[in-house]
Amino acid sequence: MKSILNFIIVFGVGILFATVADAAGFDCSKAGSADKKIVCGDSQLSRLDELFNQRYAAQKKAEPDEDNIHVARNFLADRRDCGDDRSCILSAYLAVLWNISPDKNDFMQGISARSLAGSQLPEATAIPAKAGRCATTSVLEVHPRLDNGGAADDADFDSGTGIDYANDGYQVSYDREEALIRSKPGDPVTMCLVEIDRDCSPDEGGKLFLVTNGRTGESWILPDAQHKCGG
Repeated sequence: MKSILNFIIVFGVGILFATVADAAGFDCSKAGSADKKIVCGDSQLSRLDELFNQRYAAQKKAEPDEDNIHVARNFLADRRDCGDDRSCILSAYLAVLWNISPDKNDFMQGISARSLAGSQLPEATAIPAKAGRCATTSVLEVHPRLDNGGAADDADFDSGTGIDYANDGYQVSYDREEALIRSKPGDPVTMCLVEIDRDCSPDEGGKLFLVTNGRTGESWILPDAQHKCGG
């Protein structure tokens, strides 16, 4: 009976390990770099890696151009530079999925700023400067993207949505973002940097942030400028 029980335990652990190891888009038995080892041992990262490979393959088939390859190369470089920093690696996956996914929210299941910040809220309040790092701040104002300085009507948000934060942070979208519109001035938020675009110089825009509203519990990923590199 004991031998049977031991077999069941070993067999079950083997299945669990295989599930995680096989989830990644590369051979985990040959994973040599620190970032790949972290992905292979983490079910959430492995799921995101699978999703990235599926969407990259679909996009490459639909639009076989150099831009897709360039995005993938930037992502792999970002992930490699993270080493064994899980928050940084998660940020790299969130950024590339946001960049290549038609739906910017469908990969966000179970993802919030706490996924990067951990169980303890960060003490920092300044805008994060490194991918995977977070800060606490609050909503200053939510407004239409084309803000004319006057009182906004609901229809004005159809041109896009902008949000300002108390730490001088800013995010903007060309779409009507209901999660932002539901946010109110003074709402506490956790802001995490998920990408610094490799194609942008340090003094330009090109940063992508994951923000979670502490009052509504909603999360979103948006850039800090209307155009790439702040143009």
